[in-house]
Amino acid sequence: MDPKEIWQTALGELEVTLSKANFTTWFKDTFILAINDSEMTIAVPNGFAREWLENKFHPQILAAIKKIEPQITKINYKISTQSPPPKPPKLTESGARESTDSLPHPQLNPKYRFENFVVGNSNRLAAATAQAVAAKPGVVYNPLFLYGGVGLGKTHLIQAIGNEILAKSPKKKIVYVSCENFTNDYVSSISNGKADEFKKKYRGVDVFLVDDIQFLAGKEGTQEEFFHTFNALHQGNRQIVITSDRVPKAIPQIQDRLSSRFGAGMVADIQPPNLEMREAILRAKSAEKNLPLDDDCIHYIAENIESNIRELEGAINRIMAYCQLNRLSASLDVVSKVLEDIVAAKGKNLSVAKIIKIVGEYFQIRPLDILSAKRDQTLVWPRQIIMYLLRHEMNLSYPKISRELNKKDHTTIIHG
Repeated sequence: MDPKEIWQTALGELEVTLSKANFTTWFKDTFILAINDSEMTIAVPNGFAREWLENKFHPQILAAIKKIEPQITKINYKISTQSPPPKPPKLTESGARESTDSLPHPQLNPKYRFENFVVGNSNRLAAATAQAVAAKPGVVYNPLFLYGGVGLGKTHLIQAIGNEILAKSPKKKIVYVSCENFTNDYVSSISNGKADEFKKKYRGVDVFLVDDIQFLAGKEGTQEEFFHTFNALHQGNRQIVITSDRVPKAIPQIQDRLSSRFGAGMVADIQPPNLEMREAILRAKSAEKNLPLDDDCIHYIAENIESNIRELEGAINRIMAYCQLNRLSASLDVVSKVLEDIVAAKGKNLSVAKIIKIVGEYFQIRPLDILSAKRDQTLVWPRQIIMYLLRHEMNLSYPKISRELNKKDHTTIIHG
């Protein structure tokens, strides 16, 4: 077995024992440089990767190597600017090398893969169903409908499905399109007399991936065309995957026959990540960017950015740019300085429900009672505090405050 085969076999062993995120983050750009007697030298892309392999994964790496070559007792990790040797093209059943020159270009971003999608309780079902669809397109969960808020990973998952299918079956016809672009294509085809070309483009595919379907709302003509496209693909057992910011039934101004079809397959939601998952995402993102962050920095960022993954990645980019421009390491002091505007804004990120909840908890009163028609003395002072905060912290008008607190007359708010 030559050195390259030894390392590839060891990687196969490690891939089974490590999480996908860890394996992809730390091992995908490694390769073997040399074997000298009982020593092996592994190439790593940067110092951060070398540090993690030496300090976190060395026992597992050595154990995997010794299963293959027992005489290896020492492993060195060396930073190398060389690129990993290219993998040979796959062979067809006849032994000919597959050509990719004539393959379709489905507008997929290659950075979106299952391997670098961090899975936790908030997205476990969505990730599992997406992987199942990629493994057997058109067989299970058809259609697959993924929904969740902005920046939570819907686009990552839907494109990961396409990339995975394309990697396994390069000749599959895959179309990834945003709902807005689908609409623009449809309008353009009608204007230019190219309706047949439009139908051929979208109804002749094996996998149809549509992002942000909520933008179909109110577009009657596009909805009609999408309905027929959906039916043609579904009846032909072609895989359909759709994302949205809400469940099918909650999309406004959309035909019932469409929303019922969207909900007829598998519907999976993606929730905002919890603290532990945010920390895992930050570790993966910082590793991708070669930005060393210690546990204190990771925890600080995760504590102060709670909304979505996109903002976590934005924070990493800001920190990295600041450190590069000022030639600084990313210490906790540096991180807190870079993110001070975000942390300050967090305190202002109030909502009516949050104010009612906090005041209710302080006075040990249920929000339901605060919003009720009850006139108990115990409710007077808490309600006045809430009115004050809604007016002076959130700048709500008196009529708006009246509606939020279920009051019929806003003059009671003014004199409250």
